[in-house]
Amino acid sequence: MSDHSQSESSVGPRGARTGLTATAASGTGFTSMQALLNKIATMVAMWVIALRLTPDEFGMAALTLAVGVFLVFLPPLTVGDVLVTHRRRFALVSPIASRLAMQVGIATTVFIVITAPLIAWIYDKYPAGVLVGLLLVVAFRPVGDGLCTLPLSKLRLDFRYRSIAFIDGSIQFIATIVTVTLAFMGFGALSLVLPQIIAVFFKAAFYRSSARSSCETDSTKHSHATTPWIATRAQRQIRREFFFAATAQYVHNILVLLPVLILGYFSTEEQTGLYAFAFTLSAQANGLIASQLGMVLQPIFGRLANEAERQVAAFLRVIRTIGSLAVPLTLLQAALAAPLFGLIFESKWDAAIHLFSVLSIMEGFYFATAPTMSLLRAQRRFKTYFVWQASQFVLSVVAYSMAASHYGAIGVAVCAAVLWGIGLPIAVSLCIRGVKVNRWTALKVFLAPWCTAAPIAFLAWIAWYFLQPYGTTGKLIALFGVGPIALVCALLATRFSQPSVYADLQPIVIRVLRRIAPKRFAK
Repeated sequence: MSDHSQSESSVGPRGARTGLTATAASGTGFTSMQALLNKIATMVAMWVIALRLTPDEFGMAALTLAVGVFLVFLPPLTVGDVLVTHRRRFALVSPIASRLAMQVGIATTVFIVITAPLIAWIYDKYPAGVLVGLLLVVAFRPVGDGLCTLPLSKLRLDFRYRSIAFIDGSIQFIATIVTVTLAFMGFGALSLVLPQIIAVFFKAAFYRSSARSSCETDSTKHSHATTPWIATRAQRQIRREFFFAATAQYVHNILVLLPVLILGYFSTEEQTGLYAFAFTLSAQANGLIASQLGMVLQPIFGRLANEAERQVAAFLRVIRTIGSLAVPLTLLQAALAAPLFGLIFESKWDAAIHLFSVLSIMEGFYFATAPTMSLLRAQRRFKTYFVWQASQFVLSVVAYSMAASHYGAIGVAVCAAVLWGIGLPIAVSLCIRGVKVNRWTALKVFLAPWCTAAPIAFLAWIAWYFLQPYGTTGKLIALFGVGPIALVCALLATRFSQPSVYADLQPIVIRVLRRIAPKRFAK
């Protein structure tokens, strides 16, 4: 509590703090509402797909998407992360960044097309023709990402989260419907791959249309003529920063998908499919709360680039606020995994229950990833970002390979939970280094929500234990009675254990509730 109070005192004038807090809450409200609707649609789609697809087919699709990410060594969208750090020089560097993104995107597409047969040879357990065909579809995604870069950066810099949320939400919802339709038509793994690639190109078109709609935005009004040597110097700087940012983002992308890649090589299609299925489900709640913030936070942190103490104080507030909601959600997921799977999915997915529980516990640490990466990028500490990700990558390759060889998917899941549980407090400590805060602050931001939520989640698991003999009725009570009550208790407990965090959480929750039930939660 004292550490948090000290951080708040250094944030600066109340007006400035309130403005950025309101902007963050507003942006998060829009993106979280969009994410909420899509997570519901995704859960329904997952249920339908689980009926139509086998674990082997799910594993094939997951492996294809993972390999597609693995082959994108320089993610084109990372150009946008570099671009938004140059807010005052946006008009100068945006043409350079746009060309760079397209060059990288096209080159990557050609590379994936060429290497597709080699990948099929390496993963010889899978049908070569099907795997090559899926990879040729995935190959076009980098071009779509390159087209998204400039217009999305403009929208982010101008805090136009309503436009971003509407575009992302609408297109992803349609893609989900197409996925379900293709699954019912018997397209197998292709039903999980093709809609996601097409969606990227539609997003690029609508981002561009939305970015053009404003006559003079904050990100473009500083345009001025420059001499050639200044443009050349800017180009070198953009390319240098992009290299470190892209390599760090690439390593992070591979870290997320590394378990699937390693299981696909060392284990069976079924084990790969079970892990991918459990991971996709476990990440839904955390994705709703945390991942949406990356897009919102980096431009806001960038506005505080010259005020390190305010920037770090804002970062810690964000971590605490996300943790107060993400940790209870993920721990309750772990506690109530059995009734969830027993009620919704067929018995062929029962082997994923323990995987889901372990990966949900991992998500109780992983929530800090998006704001941590956003701050490092806003600070333009791309080398630090890369070293963090590269170190975790090396440890993960060794640990996952040994675990996959001896224990299969469950061993990899346990390793992932341990590595992220250790790595993220270290990453947070890197973010706040150089600012006068308590040396234990990085650990406390994780311990506080865990100490609040873990006992409640344990009691929820005990309640389910006594409800098991009642069959379907017990499962319904556990999911729709015990779960919501436990979540409310965890949030109310935060009001007493972390009152300042509870105050920060209220604006975000209220904004989302107003969009769900505007009359009931009207101002």
